Amino acid sequence: MPPESRLAVLPRPTLGPPPAPRVPRPERYTLVNGLRVVAAPRAGVPQVALRLVLPAGSVAEPREHPGTASLVGHLLTEGTETKSADELHARLDLLGAGVAPSVGHDFTELEVVLLSETLAEGVALLAEIVTRPTFPADQTERIRAESLDALIARLDEPANVADDRALREAFGAHPYGTPSFGTAEGIRGVPREVLAAFHAAHYRPAGALVVAAGEFDPDELREALERGFAGWNGAAEPVLYPPPPARPTNAGRLVVHPWPDAEQSEIRVIGLGMERRDPDWIRAGVANFLLGGSTITGRLGANLREDKGWTYGVRSAFAAGVQPSGWLVETAVDAEVTADAVAETLREMRRLMEERVDEAELRRAKDALMLSIPRLFETPTSVAGRLSTLEAYDLPRDWWDRYPAAVEAVTADDVRRIAREHFDPDRVVRVVVGAMEG
Repeated sequence: MPPESRLAVLPRPTLGPPPAPRVPRPERYTLVNGLRVVAAPRAGVPQVALRLVLPAGSVAEPREHPGTASLVGHLLTEGTETKSADELHARLDLLGAGVAPSVGHDFTELEVVLLSETLAEGVALLAEIVTRPTFPADQTERIRAESLDALIARLDEPANVADDRALREAFGAHPYGTPSFGTAEGIRGVPREVLAAFHAAHYRPAGALVVAAGEFDPDELREALERGFAGWNGAAEPVLYPPPPARPTNAGRLVVHPWPDAEQSEIRVIGLGMERRDPDWIRAGVANFLLGGSTITGRLGANLREDKGWTYGVRSAFAAGVQPSGWLVETAVDAEVTADAVAETLREMRRLMEERVDEAELRRAKDALMLSIPRLFETPTSVAGRLSTLEAYDLPRDWWDRYPAAVEAVTADDVRRIAREHFDPDRVVRVVVGAMEG
């Protein structure tokens, strides 16, 4: 027998289980003023990511002034008790540091990425930015004007209109129904005094946390944090959440927002998801991955993109929230196939809730999720992000250690149950921004 023939009959090698993730083991402690710290040092790139998380998202802002939390977050670097906006930015440039505020519905996060050698100075500057902003009148009006311009400009894009309309249809008057960056009316009308009052009430150490990841000396970090935040005291006012959102009142309906001369349509399918602490979160993640968690291999991508060629991408995802947030499908297609794309999306949703997923497809989804874990901890920024999520939502500290086993335990029956609870076409709203032909 020729060598090639002998090779041809060799058995195919069996793939082993995905490798166990290397999850950081951070140190946790609390500063004298009550600020919690999660420190995850790791040698390698001489960079540190600091992420300050406060329960000061848009849910905490005055209902009559939507956009307050966002304005406060973006004004932190526009002047403090000792430095003007120009001086702050010059100092950040000198330190080789970048500051990025992120205001969500539940939390405000301020991330600083800096070089390891400038850690102490960076912590001191972060502390000053967070604890001693002055909201100068001229800078407040500038940021207000820029925010309004950005809000107006974003409404020129059908995708943005679809996102906003989907939230409104799903959550109505609940704070989750308004984008976390607010509304033009709210930003235009909020007085500067309200911004300062919001900061005084919600930017407090008790209830907040700092996550540090990267190459640093743990003792140097602790000393810098104690020194920098020494004058910051007190607890934030409690955030008063309304009753949890219920199923959308328009569930099962199609909402069309016409867009003149649209060549494409933005499609959103939105329903009620679950809170981030829900015991079903990982099961829901597996079910969602099968449907639309992967642009190409998910059923929606395989159908609308790979088979039909109607879209460059389609995805679905559960949004994290203190209260049940949304589950969303998003895509864009040519106007002439809009109706068909909506119908195929709903058909794939219904198929997952009615038909038992086969074990081979379920196996591929589980492997893909577990093999993706290492890249979630590749950089200081990604490590800080994962750890801040665990702390902010008060998840078990070994959540990522238990993740592979939890994924492995998901069954086809679990997938079908999640699909029935969340992917049922009668429980979701379809939103189309563009044209609806056919």
